[in-house]
Amino acid sequence: MAHPVAARSDSRAAVAPFSPAGGYELYRGGDQSLLHPLLDRHFTRHEMEVVGRRPLDACFRALHQGTLTAYDLSYGTDVVVSPGDPPDVYIIRLAHRGRASLNVAGGMKPFSPSVVNPGQVVVARWDADTRARILCVPRQLLARAMHNQIDEATDEPLAFHTAFDLRVPEALTWLRVARRFTEAADAGLFAASPLAIAHFELSLVHGLLASHPHRLSEQIQRSAPVRGTGALQRALAYCEAHAAEPISVADIAAAGRVSVRTLQEQFRVHLDTTPMGHLRRVRLAGAHADLVAVAQGRASGTVTEIAAAWGFPQRRHFAALYRAAYRHAPSQTIGGR
Repeated sequence: MAHPVAARSDSRAAVAPFSPAGGYELYRGGDQSLLHPLLDRHFTRHEMEVVGRRPLDACFRALHQGTLTAYDLSYGTDVVVSPGDPPDVYIIRLAHRGRASLNVAGGMKPFSPSVVNPGQVVVARWDADTRARILCVPRQLLARAMHNQIDEATDEPLAFHTAFDLRVPEALTWLRVARRFTEAADAGLFAASPLAIAHFELSLVHGLLASHPHRLSEQIQRSAPVRGTGALQRALAYCEAHAAEPISVADIAAAGRVSVRTLQEQFRVHLDTTPMGHLRRVRLAGAHADLVAVAQGRASGTVTEIAAAWGFPQRRHFAALYRAAYRHAPSQTIGGR
């Protein structure tokens, strides 16, 4: 069944709930008072100036709304777009058609494929025929993935180079996979398997870290890749996707489709840890990212609330684990020190 249109220029209908059955329109029309709240919600606070002769005829379409989100966007007229606030997500333009330009810190960059980093202010110009496909990666998800790869914790968002180097085979491969992911999600091919979605999303995040340059690229390249069986890979993806839930070693083994004993042996041989030890590390990374978000005013909460949300009901126990991992107390992180 087709999704209802979330909003039109002559209607103030509520936003349609997302279903994994496939992509659907969030908005189509020319009413900025309806379009802007949707763009604010899905990207960041949005400032747009119509500079073309045609009236606004925007189309905003959700392709996927999971841990990662993906959209198609067009305005139907010439516009100049700038963020009211720098984004707190990585906005990756996978592809576009039509003429468009991107100004980053006073310098011109390719409109796509490109990455706009959290906190980075850019100005984009779209012509009437421009239609862009955009993938959004939450800052906290990428920070956890980086920490899991190289055990590097930082309060600053990782900054990628804006433009993809299309001469690099790994970058081309990642772009092809990301584009196919959006196509498959739009077609509803993931509807029957939420676990497949979680695994694909994490693969994209880790692949981005490995294929697109940033200041920690050399450390990631030097770090030994996680090898092992498909069971181990499935278990790792499950831990990442369900870290904030009350899961057990039996749940992780079920996700890996092996026995608990086999799972424990896989983690011991390939990662030198236990399944629950790895899960605890993922949870600590998630809690750290949330504490940093509170310190920077991007979220709210207390140390106790955040610890409980990530499966640490006893604050003293959480503080000891956190200090061992990050070399300072969680209260220092949330206080911005």
